[in-house]
Amino acid sequence: MYAQHTILRLFKALLVQRQVVWDNQEVEGVHQIRVAARRCRTALQTFAPLWNVDKVERYRKYLSRFADAFGVSRDLDVMVIYLREQQAAARGERAEAYRWLLERNIEQRRQEQPRLKKTLLRLEKQGFASEFVNHFAKQPVNLWAGGRPDG
Repeated sequence: MYAQHTILRLFKALLVQRQVVWDNQEVEGVHQIRVAARRCRTALQTFAPLWNVDKVERYRKYLSRFADAFGVSRDLDVMVIYLREQQAAARGERAEAYRWLLERNIEQRRQEQPRLKKTLLRLEKQGFASEFVNHFAKQPVNLWAGGRPDG
């Protein structure tokens, strides 16, 4: 069914980004995992009536908290990109000020990395990914969730 395929595909996109975020090699990794979580939450909200709405809402809330855990890191990533651009264009004292701000933001971002790893480990330890995939891969869609039209 399309709903199952969509939800599972979007969740897979989130899972694919775990290693990128863990390794902290690409600035876009944090952004992509947040985007994937948001898209998955939107699909869950859209298709919720096809399954147990309470359980789908629990998954949606978990994904919301999961994505929120990456917010500070994403803000710092964006700031680092901006400061690098500004520093490259600046001269003299202004360039030095940008260098200082850049170093400070890079250090703050480095300090955030263990928090991201903890969030990723929690996803694994709590078994959320397995539970999520098992639920949507095996659960038949209830086309009569709101009751049969004939009574």
